[in-house]
Amino acid sequence: MSWLSVPKLIVLGLGMTAVLKLSVGLLPMAATAQTPASNAPLSLDIDPPAQAKIYDSTAPGSSGMCEPSHVIAEAIAEERALLNEQRQAVADSEARLTLAQESLKAEQLRLAKVRDEISAQLQLIQDANAQDMTKLVELYRNMKPQVAAGIMDEIDVETAVQVIGAMPERDAAQIMGAFSLVRARLITKIILERSKLPADRNLEGLRLR
Repeated sequence: MSWLSVPKLIVLGLGMTAVLKLSVGLLPMAATAQTPASNAPLSLDIDPPAQAKIYDSTAPGSSGMCEPSHVIAEAIAEERALLNEQRQAVADSEARLTLAQESLKAEQLRLAKVRDEISAQLQLIQDANAQDMTKLVELYRNMKPQVAAGIMDEIDVETAVQVIGAMPERDAAQIMGAFSLVRARLITKIILERSKLPADRNLEGLRLR
């Protein structure tokens, strides 16, 4: 022990004391930390099994199961009946339309026939008038101007205008020269206004007789 001096012994003693204190302080803490983990009881929460849902096909509003076969059959029958009604309605409409078209075509043919008949009658009348006018003009042309003028002075002015208008200018001039002044002026005015449009004609102030 000669090589250890007193100061060294003092320092060594202090160090040993500090180590012992530190060890004593750490041991209770380690025991406290390990005790709950080793002694605490395990708790397991297990949920009860869920019950399976049971669907009732007869319950109203149930959509989990298919509809019964008789319900489906009734729905198909209703749809088929409705479709047949619609088809019948369409067929009836088409039949009415076809009948109307045939009636319209028959009416058009009838009107066309009536139109042709009227046109033929008008043509016959026009041809007859033209023939009569031609004969009448030839009769007055074969008369003496004074005699023809005397007759035309007594007939209606419309016929006189037509006859004078259908005559050649030389024959018409001779008869017009034999007319009375009033008659000649009247026929001249009518022939002049006849060539104008109806809205532009001015026959006021004319004395027909």
